[in-house]
Amino acid sequence: MKKAKILLILFLSTAIPVVTGGIYRLKDLRFPYYEPAVYSESARELDNPYIGWYQLYNYLLTADGSYDTSEISEQEYGPGLVMLQFNLQNFADAPVSEAGLRQLTDILAAWHSTGRQLIVRFLYDWDGNALEQEPESLSLILEHMSQTAEIVNRHTDCIYILQGIFVGSWGEMHSSNYMNEEDMLTLVHHLASVTNPDIFLAVRTPEQWRTIAQSAAPLSASEAFDGSLAARLSLFNDGFMGSETDLGTYAEADASFPLSGFGKRFRQAELLFQEELCLYVPNGGEVVIDNPYNDFPAAVQDLARAHVSYLNSTYDRDVLSKWRESVYHGEPLFDGMDGYDYISRHLGYRYVLRASDFSFSLPRAETASLSLVLENVGFSGSYRSFDVSLTLKRTESSRKYVLPIQTDTRFWNPGSEILLETSFDIQKLTAGTYEIFLNISDPVSGFPVLPANEEADAAKGCPVGSLTIRKFPQWDSITSALIGKK
Repeated sequence: MKKAKILLILFLSTAIPVVTGGIYRLKDLRFPYYEPAVYSESARELDNPYIGWYQLYNYLLTADGSYDTSEISEQEYGPGLVMLQFNLQNFADAPVSEAGLRQLTDILAAWHSTGRQLIVRFLYDWDGNALEQEPESLSLILEHMSQTAEIVNRHTDCIYILQGIFVGSWGEMHSSNYMNEEDMLTLVHHLASVTNPDIFLAVRTPEQWRTIAQSAAPLSASEAFDGSLAARLSLFNDGFMGSETDLGTYAEADASFPLSGFGKRFRQAELLFQEELCLYVPNGGEVVIDNPYNDFPAAVQDLARAHVSYLNSTYDRDVLSKWRESVYHGEPLFDGMDGYDYISRHLGYRYVLRASDFSFSLPRAETASLSLVLENVGFSGSYRSFDVSLTLKRTESSRKYVLPIQTDTRFWNPGSEILLETSFDIQKLTAGTYEIFLNISDPVSGFPVLPANEEADAAKGCPVGSLTIRKFPQWDSITSALIGKK
């Protein structure tokens, strides 16, 4: 009897700690339940950076005097594209004066304060008379580039694109004494050398791009954003759809050319070239001259193929009016929308959150995974890399967890499905319900990038779903019963 009692005591002394330890470990068990949000694509216009309709402002720099920039600075702070053209014709025979440089400094600083993303063009002519207005010396143009670049580089976080190389009628790289191949290469290489490499440069035609890049083929994905001049060199077309050749941008239809050469190609060949190139560099400009090439159905096809992300908001008014009078017929979400609004909603990138999923293998596993599927339904991608993260907000408190997602949004190409995945330590989350939001933002401007979902909100982000985490049921009552409360 005494021996049996001793054995019972030994058993209990061993079993109770084991049971108690096992019970304590139960508190680490996680029982998650995930419910995706409802994803409704929105037809609204999005106010996102680097895309859309730009407003044009012209400034004639003078040898003395100053600009009143108060009207610029008083604008509401927010994203949006603005083109600034600086006319240097007053300095066709001399370096830009101190007063002229101060004017440039003040104007750029004022626009910087508005939050806008800037497309900048320096030129000598607004009247189609570049041959008469440009400096007689190439070296003076190079000096002007160096002088203005010093100021431009102070605003790298708002200057998005530098269009042209200072020469040509309207600064469009044609009708100039300096558009022979040797001078063009001298000018563009100097401009590239004196300006911050984070700023895109832009040339007027695909032929010029090929000549400067010394490549008959467009950029590949492996070459994109690699820091080379070719990867920095974008396009601008101020003759979009103005004729079969876009007013001389392309060759005549019956022209012959070798695909291995740098010369002009006919319209469809150049559009195919832009379809590949402009996955990785911006393309934009202005539409001109009401004609069948810019009728709404043809315009949508060419804008999408050339991956156009920005257009002049006021030119050509006849073409823009024609689009407003046209009606889109196609996918139900936009069916019946006028043509101008349809184009507005597709200039540039347009991300839609389509689906999400959650995976977690065992209650005691440490790692859980969330995956999202997005689609870019815009004409182009983004040429600046955005920050992407998930925010888990606990509904019972203000506590938040931010999960960065490693991805390069510059490769979120139009028409493509985008898969995002992130893993996190679920053991670090306290029990409760978490609302999950997708957040995309531009680290340069600081502005949010809103997906085209009805539920998306600039302040919170785009709802992804809710995650409810439960620990082992009735833990407190079990532990109290077994070990008692002190």
